[in-house]
Order: sequence, then C-alpha cells, then structure tokens
Amino acid sequence: MKEQLDKVLNNPKNFTLIKFLKLNEDQNLVQSFRTWADSYYGYNEGGCILFENYGEFIPEENKFSLSSHSVMLNTNTGEIFAFNTGRFSIFFKCNFIKSGTEDTNDLKQGYTFDCITDITELGDNWCFMDEFDNQKDELKWSFELTKE
Repeated sequence: MKEQLDKVLNNPKNFTLIKFLKLNEDQNLVQSFRTWADSYYGYNEGGCILFENYGEFIPEENKFSLSSHSVMLNTNTGEIFAFNTGRFSIFFKCNFIKSGTEDTNDLKQGYTFDCITDITELGDNWCFMDEFDNQKDELKWSFELTKE
C-alpha cells in the first residue's frame, strides 16, 4: 500500500487536491490509506454513494480511503479523479467532451451538506458531482481521462 500511496502523493496532478484536503505527512497517511473493502463502514454516506452507486462501473481496485476522505484513482499513475470529503461532498474531474458541456465556474461553485461552496482552486476539470444527471457515466468518462 505504501507504494500506491507514494504514487498518489507524488503525482503532480494531485498536488492542489492534496493541499485542498489538508493532507500532510504529519497525519501518518500510510496508516489511513486503505482499499475501500478494508475501510468500508456504513456511516460513510458520501463514500458509499460515490463507490457503491455512482462508481458502480469503476473497478474495486480503484477505490480507496485516505485519511477521512474517499478517493477514486488510477492505480497505474496514482492520479485521483473523484473524491468524497465530509458527510456528502462529492467531486470529480469531468470529461467535458463526453459530457457535452463546457468547463465553467458554475460547475465548481454550489453548496454541499458540508458547506463547501467553491472548488475553483482545484483547477481545470474538477466539478461538483451533483451538477450532473448521470453520475455513473460521468465517473466512467472521468476514469478514462486518467488513461490518456
């Protein structure tokens, strides 16, 4: 698991997200990085929805918990393409071509149960999941982005 975590922490595409999630080495991230199967518990509503419902078509090997967050990542590169933080705040990297939409700040601003209202600092592609109607397809397309 440490090798996989190193891929995540050392992938430049994750640096802004790591800062946003306030992850640092002081938190002993090695201890908190687990597969979804090893960290599953029913009280993680957002993680359950992200992994079990929206991520139904994403392989189990791409689903992890990291600290108190649920993350989906490409295990070859360590790039995170979707995450849940807090009770129910789900975000993902949108494949705008397949989604048939444009990358605008409207998709990066809103309101979640956890009072997150703006993720523009995450940069290109990141969006609020609840701005989209077909989350399962959006996550499949998002995963494809990490393979390009």
